[in-house]
Amino acid sequence: MKIVISEPIYLTAGYEARLKALGDLVTYDNVPASDDELATRIRDAEIVISGRHAFTAGAIRNAPLLRMIALWQTGYDNVDMQAATARGVVVSNVPGYAFDSVAEFAFALALNLLRKVDRADTDLHKGLFDWRRYMGSELMGKTIGVLGTGHIGRRVIQIAHGFSMNVLSTTRNPDPERARALGVKFTDLDSLLAESDIVTIHLPLTPQTEHMIGAPEIARMKPTAILVNTARGKIVDERALAAALKEKRIAGAGLDVFEVEPLPPDSPLRALDNVVLTPHIAFLTRESVDDCTRVTVENVEAYVRGHPRNVVNTAVIAGGGVESHA
Repeated sequence: MKIVISEPIYLTAGYEARLKALGDLVTYDNVPASDDELATRIRDAEIVISGRHAFTAGAIRNAPLLRMIALWQTGYDNVDMQAATARGVVVSNVPGYAFDSVAEFAFALALNLLRKVDRADTDLHKGLFDWRRYMGSELMGKTIGVLGTGHIGRRVIQIAHGFSMNVLSTTRNPDPERARALGVKFTDLDSLLAESDIVTIHLPLTPQTEHMIGAPEIARMKPTAILVNTARGKIVDERALAAALKEKRIAGAGLDVFEVEPLPPDSPLRALDNVVLTPHIAFLTRESVDDCTRVTVENVEAYVRGHPRNVVNTAVIAGGGVESHA
């Protein structure tokens, strides 16, 4: 059996040894430059461990031995699930990790914007020492609108309470008991946008959430508000956001994810001084990446034993499981 790690992941010697015990292991230390390069890397692989690079129908079609795609992440919107399922390829993910890492990073972006930390740091490295340039705002007592009350959203809510913030959220289940348990006020999206000083996104990318925050939604936000996105770039209409930031219709944005990654050199976001940009690193702590690799390796081991777990295209195994490859 050939196992291919098609792009860089966090892989310690212990995890590498566990994968080598299952078959021939091939690793790559850079991201495929194209779909053709990915296809070349995985052509004779039975199991592929992959991260963010798009897994198109073409790549799946050109890998005749492929039986499993083990994603080193939670999201699976980068995989053509229809093509994988049609071919009988099991796709697994890591459904629960980096809750604390992403939640903390959302506040790192918010605090940076409110207190102009990056600008002060850059200026001081250039020799400019002038405190008058960096008037900021406090986080304490502000209103935060949390889009998504999954694991990460709930962590964000817990941290917000530590700052004595008023917490708003939207949900399809605005149960009063749940609201009390979370310490939030459930409201509609329009009200959340209009009342929040900070809007932070913690939703999966789905057809329903794509461009959920566009020009009309941004127009409802306060001119002093900031938008934070550590979820998926396509949830926000970047063109509309860049225009609003340029015209100072909102105060700022902290973005860790983008509609196209890497962020294109000609992106208008790069030219703005009221946006903080980071290269999709909210998850990146030692604790979270170790968890992610552990679960990914366990997913591969479970598949080899014939009992796949954390499968996102469950139709593949609905007929009674898969053959053991041990």
